[in-house]
Amino acid sequence: GLDRRLGLTLRGTERGRQAVRDADNSMEYLAEYFSDAFGLKIDKKKTPRLYSLMNKVRIDGGNAQSKAKKKYMRKRPYVQFGEPTPVPGEEEKNRNDGSYPSGHTGRGWAMALVLAEINPERQNFILERGYEYGESRVIVGFHYQSDVDAARAAASAAVARLHADPEFQRQLAEAEEE
Repeated sequence: GLDRRLGLTLRGTERGRQAVRDADNSMEYLAEYFSDAFGLKIDKKKTPRLYSLMNKVRIDGGNAQSKAKKKYMRKRPYVQFGEPTPVPGEEEKNRNDGSYPSGHTGRGWAMALVLAEINPERQNFILERGYEYGESRVIVGFHYQSDVDAARAAASAAVARLHADPEFQRQLAEAEEE
C-alpha cells in the first residue's frame, strides 16, 4: 500500500495523472477503465447484460461503505493537512464527507471481483486494475491507505452477500453467457 507522503510524490507522474482520471466513479468511466483488463469492451449497447450487472455491483460496492463512513466521519487527508488536491472540483463536495472507508475503492474492488469471476483467464489483470483504482484515492489525497484497505474488505463482503441473491445469480449467469 501507499502512505500519504508517497502518494504526494506520485502526483506529477503518469501514475498521478491516472489517479486524477480515476476520481471519476461513473459507470461509463469504470466500464472503459476495466475493458482492457477484462479483454472485451464493456459497453451499454454491445454488452448490455454485463453493463447492467456491473452497474448494480458498482452501486452495492459503494453502498457497503455508507454506515461506517457515517459512524466514523474521519477527516479526509486533504482536509486534515490543509493540502490542495489534483482534483479541486471534488474537494468542496467531499470536504464534510467521511474518509473511512473509501466509496470509490468499494465500487472498483466489487466490480473487479465480479469481473474476475466472469473471466477467470484475465483475473490477474482485472484484480490489478481494481487494486490500482483504490490506490489512486491515496495518491490524490482523498483517502488514507487504511480507508482503501477497509473498503476492499467491505466490498468483498458485499460481493459475497450478492451471491446469496437469486436475482444476482440470474444476472451473473446472463452476463457470463453474453
